[in-house]
Amino acid sequence: MVVGIDPEDKAAVHPIELVLARLLRLGSMVAAALLAVGIALMVFGHTGFAPRLITVGLLVLLGTPVMRVVAAAIIFVKERDWHFALFSLVVLCALAVGIYFGKGM
Repeated sequence: MVVGIDPEDKAAVHPIELVLARLLRLGSMVAAALLAVGIALMVFGHTGFAPRLITVGLLVLLGTPVMRVVAAAIIFVKERDWHFALFSLVVLCALAVGIYFGKGM
């Protein structure tokens, strides 16, 4: 916690942080809903469609942080904050390299 900043003061929170937090929250809720429905369907014997829902839920869960970095990069470019836009691009490249080399394992 930062000294001198009231956590209840909404004006002290930067708008970028709010957008990114909402994106993470939305992605997590969508993934949780898909996983819950998929697991429930599997428990009740509907094994045809359940694995697909579970797979989609896991993909949404894995894609949420990537979308957060993409959203941050877009916001930084719109604000002409080139340093943070470059950092976001470096993180995206690191994620892409990790996905590329990790898919064969």
